Amino acid sequence: MANHIPYPETPKFQQAITDAKHYAEPSYDDHEKRLPILNFVGTVKLHGANTATEYKKGYDHWCQSRNRIITRKDDYEGFAEHMYSLADEFFSTYVCAHCPIIRERYQAGDTIVIYGEWCGGKVQKNVAIWGLPVMFVIIKVKIVNELTTEIASATTIHKQPRDPKTYWLDPREWATIKWHQRSIYNIFDFPTYTMEIDFNNPTVVEEPLSQIAEQVERECPVGAYFNRKGVGEGVVWTEWTKTGGNLIFKVKGRKHLVTQPKALVSATITKCANVNEFIGYACTENRMFQALDYMREQNVSIEIESLNIFLKWLAEDIIKEEKDTMNESKISIKDMTQAMTNKAERFFMKNLKKRRKRNSRLKRAGKK
Repeated sequence: MANHIPYPETPKFQQAITDAKHYAEPSYDDHEKRLPILNFVGTVKLHGANTATEYKKGYDHWCQSRNRIITRKDDYEGFAEHMYSLADEFFSTYVCAHCPIIRERYQAGDTIVIYGEWCGGKVQKNVAIWGLPVMFVIIKVKIVNELTTEIASATTIHKQPRDPKTYWLDPREWATIKWHQRSIYNIFDFPTYTMEIDFNNPTVVEEPLSQIAEQVERECPVGAYFNRKGVGEGVVWTEWTKTGGNLIFKVKGRKHLVTQPKALVSATITKCANVNEFIGYACTENRMFQALDYMREQNVSIEIESLNIFLKWLAEDIIKEEKDTMNESKISIKDMTQAMTNKAERFFMKNLKKRRKRNSRLKRAGKK
């Protein structure tokens, strides 16, 4: 029954401006729609691994990483192993007992997906929470309603599955779910932020959004909670009242950006003069390290035979995240891919060489 229900990508502010058009309302003169004014809640963006535990009545719980189902035998960063012995008790004692809606939907046969960030330990370095005991921090809860339709034939009535209806559960229902004694936290255990955004004039919030991200980067509030000073990644902004958690964007501090923009937050699309400038902007070391993280999640070793996997993920990620900039800059996918490959191959080979040296050193140490 284990179905992978992926956590959606969190876009940049520019994409949120585009997405806000879906929530536009008629203006007073009815000639054109007016974009909404919405209140967002900001939560600390944690640098770790996106994971989830899922529950459905009549089945054992299961775990997933961002891109695949994981098990104790085929794990990712030890998450499935950690949750194996405590997931059922956590759900019955700390989730259902404190959240009537989750309990009700679970009993009705819906799938409950508890998403979080698996972080601390050695999951991701160069942040304040690196080296702390590993923890699962809940960031969102999704309800997947397996809808059915009754189909009548001449002699019987049977149920036919329809497309499932999924929705995010309002955080007021799950913000108190936690089990600190077993290293399960809630993103609302930590500082949050609020921001009203008028999408008719989004440039007004560029500076305050940047300032908050820079503040988090200077000193991670989650690290501070555990008396650990150090760098934070950024902030995730979510609107709940009108969009049900579907309108969302991220603002990272400059050290964690996968692009090299002039400003942390911009309401306008970046324009590059040529493909080389675009590659400098979009094909950064941070983005290429993300490609290596993807390979690690998929249990793909850094070897010359896996170069194409690395390049494929990198190209697809750039196209997905930076399509607006490519269009604005009149850069074709073909030209981008060719220029990207030259830079990315050098990065890959450099890291392959480092890996081989490290393995050789470990092998020599083992012989001693």
